[in-house]
Amino acid sequence: MSTCTTTNPSSGFSLNYDAPFTFVDGDIFVLLDCSTNSTNMCDNSNAPLCSLLYTCPAITQLSMPLSSCCIYSPASLGPAFEMDLKKLECNSYSGIYSFGGAETNPSGWKFGIAVKYRFSVDDGYPSACADCERSNGVCGYSEESNSFACNCVNGMNTTTNCYYATWNDGTSIQKFSRGCWLISLWWGFVSWMLL
Repeated sequence: MSTCTTTNPSSGFSLNYDAPFTFVDGDIFVLLDCSTNSTNMCDNSNAPLCSLLYTCPAITQLSMPLSSCCIYSPASLGPAFEMDLKKLECNSYSGIYSFGGAETNPSGWKFGIAVKYRFSVDDGYPSACADCERSNGVCGYSEESNSFACNCVNGMNTTTNCYYATWNDGTSIQKFSRGCWLISLWWGFVSWMLL
């Protein structure tokens, strides 16, 4: 993958169809050094991105013509979530998941590929995730508890949302969630014993 500071040839990328992740809808893929045959799949509405990306020092060193740049967004990666650059007749790509408030300055862009946790085979979206995102959190998965986790901006993870973690600056959220977990475990044990 190429960024504003480094340029690397690539064969592409893919995610397994059964991977627990999927790409975030806002990901933008810029295909670089493409043949003229591949430009028919380009999204010309984002063409200024190519011009801006070509102001990056690493990309200008490649001396590629601007016409060999192609915006592939929204990406149609198919059911295999695959981008095969050889098939697309391109030599590299750049992934942009955020402009970081610097829409006209590529050195401030966030390069990479953002993924999100896929909750089920049909990609169902639980209400807990919506509540998490409303509180400025990011939906995720906890391997420790094998369940949903809400990842908060301050670095804390909760099982619900980030309102408490943000309000309390996250200092006692671990004790709070550990206490809730122990109470839930105790009630689960008592319920099991009564059966």
